[in-house]
Amino acid sequence: MNKEIALLALKDKISEEDLFILSTKDNADFSKICLLDLKSPLTGLVLGLFLGVLGVDRFYKGDIFLGIIKIFVNLITFGIWWLLDLFLVYHGIKKDNFQKILMVI
Repeated sequence: MNKEIALLALKDKISEEDLFILSTKDNADFSKICLLDLKSPLTGLVLGLFLGVLGVDRFYKGDIFLGIIKIFVNLITFGIWWLLDLFLVYHGIKKDNFQKILMVI
């Protein structure tokens, strides 16, 4: 896979800083990136907006334990964690995606 095409496909999946780091890697093998199961940060944000009180965004991200804890904490704190966690899940998905990419290339 062409490096530029791979970087373009990753534009919405990782942060701008991480995208720049990947663009500086000259001898990296970008052909395996299309095989990765990368999560969409936008999907995590939408899930967090509508079902975040139930921890669905954390389950989507892969943080099962935190998703379960989030349900109980939101019941106790009247959803304060839900509001804070919107940003944490969005950026966390981007970081997780970047870590997956680094392990492959």
